[in-house]
Amino acid sequence: MSATARILPMVAALWLGACATAPEPPPPAPPEPAPAPAISSVEPVVPAAKPAAPAKPAKPKSKKAEKAEKDKAAAAAAAAAAGTTAVAPPKVEGEAALPPAPVAKPEPEIKGPAWLSRCVTKRYEGGAILCDADSLLANPSGNIKVYARDQNLAGPVANGGRIEYRPGLPRRYRLFVFP
Repeated sequence: MSATARILPMVAALWLGACATAPEPPPPAPPEPAPAPAISSVEPVVPAAKPAAPAKPAKPKSKKAEKAEKDKAAAAAAAAAAGTTAVAPPKVEGEAALPPAPVAKPEPEIKGPAWLSRCVTKRYEGGAILCDADSLLANPSGNIKVYARDQNLAGPVANGGRIEYRPGLPRRYRLFVFP
């Protein structure tokens, strides 16, 4: 007997059993009748509309504003005569000024050796100060770890420290200053 012949009766039984035990969906609920309109002998009270506020007289323009408008009109006329259009859109009176641009928070001052001021980029990372530079700003020591992008720059230095090779750095040298 083949495997298909043994499995087919089991699949059919499971399928028929699943269909027989599935609950029937509940019948749809009948729509609710609309509420009957209330009959009342009292008419509803409608609040009276407020009278419109009297229009404020227009603020007289200063001489500077009038002169500025004349200058704009003259410039627009000159541009129209030259066959070009004015670039700036007209300003609508009472238009709100744009809010000032958000001020970037200054980065906290990184305290450390004086040569840190010559770093191209510097930031705190992992409890140490990370400095990227194009020249060797400090020799490796107990609290300064130095990495070089070029393999020729890596190796031992005169004071007994070692410059490690690390490919893919953004600058020639990366220095870590540990506190």
